[in-house]
Amino acid sequence: MTCLPFKTTKSHATIDLFCLTYAGGSSAVYRDWDRLFPAWISVRPIEYPGRGTRMGEQLQSDPDRLARELANELQQHLTRPFAIFGHSLGAALGYRMTLLLQQKTPPLAFFPSGRHSPDCADPAPQRAHLCDDDLLDEVKSLNGSPSEVLENRELMALLLPIIRNDFRMSEAIRAERDARSITCPMHAFGGLNDPEVPPQGIAQWHNVAADAFSTTMFDGDHFFLHHTKHVQAIAARIAEILMPLASGQAETRRRA
Repeated sequence: MTCLPFKTTKSHATIDLFCLTYAGGSSAVYRDWDRLFPAWISVRPIEYPGRGTRMGEQLQSDPDRLARELANELQQHLTRPFAIFGHSLGAALGYRMTLLLQQKTPPLAFFPSGRHSPDCADPAPQRAHLCDDDLLDEVKSLNGSPSEVLENRELMALLLPIIRNDFRMSEAIRAERDARSITCPMHAFGGLNDPEVPPQGIAQWHNVAADAFSTTMFDGDHFFLHHTKHVQAIAARIAEILMPLASGQAETRRRA
C-alpha cells in the first residue's frame, strides 16, 4: 500500500506539501487541510504502516528505518517542488526524511511543529511502558482525541497498540549533540501552552538550520493544529514562505 493514500484534487497545484502525523495519528489528521491552502499548494498526507489505510501492515517502531522507508517511497512521487510538514513525532520523522532527501532531491522547506529540536533531550514523560489504563489516562490528558473516541473501548483496544508503538518510537529518539543540519529554509510552529514542548524547544531548531530559520507560536497546547483558526494561520505562513522559494526555483530552471 502506498504511503500517499489520497490523490491530489488540485489540478493546477505547483507544490506538494507532504504532511507527517503525531503519535497514534493517521493521514486522516490532514484530510481537510487541502481546502485551507491556496490552489497552488497540494496537501499530501503521509500514512505510516499499521494504521489508517495501511492497517493491515506491520507497525514500525524504528524511527530511522521508518524515515528511510518513507523517503524511498516518496522518491517516485517527487515530480514537482515540494516541502515537508511534520507535527510532534511527525516532525522528528520529517527531520530524518529531509536529511535523506536533501542529498539528491532537496525540499523547498521543512516545517517542524510541536516537537523539540533534535539536539535537545525530550522533555515529555515516557509513556510506552505504561499499562493500558494508565496509557489511556495519559492520552486523555493530552487533549488530542475526542471524548467519544477515548470512551469507546472497542475502538481504543484497536488504537492503543498503535499509540504505544508510536510512543516507543518517539522515546527511542535521543538528543544528538552534533545533529546534522537542514540545508533548506526551516520554519517551526509551536504552542505557547504546550506541556510537551516548551517554546525554547521550538526555538532551538535554529541549531540545526543551515539556511533561513523562523518560528510561529500559537496560543494553544500540544494539539493546537486541531483548531481551524490555527490551521488557517499555518497555511498562510507556509504559503508566504514557499511562494518566493518556488518562484526562485522556477527562475533558476528557466535560466538553465
